[in-house]
Amino acid sequence: MARDLNERDLQILAKLVPEMEVLLKKGIEIEYMNILPPVANHHSRSVQEFEQRLKKLSIEDIRYLADLVLDGTENTGCLRPEFAEAFFVFAGKSLGESVADQLREAYESGGECSG
Repeated sequence: MARDLNERDLQILAKLVPEMEVLLKKGIEIEYMNILPPVANHHSRSVQEFEQRLKKLSIEDIRYLADLVLDGTENTGCLRPEFAEAFFVFAGKSLGESVADQLREAYESGGECSG
């Protein structure tokens, strides 16, 4: 689902990808329609780096992202399975295994990749 990122989304993206500030200062603007796919697919060189980026989030941020995934606002369909699983495990440790299971189910029944 294509969407415009709101202020909270952009704050979370800045935590996950602090190097974006350098790009913005250079006049390079990148518009994303989701948070997790660009972090995993464009800014993380490995699953381990993606996991390190996720560790920068507060539990409130994780809950917010999980809620967005579960209501279909945040599209995880573009995530490679190993990156998706890293997010599910990370969210499960913070929010409980039932949330991780719900996220997996949403991913498996998910929609098409849309940015």
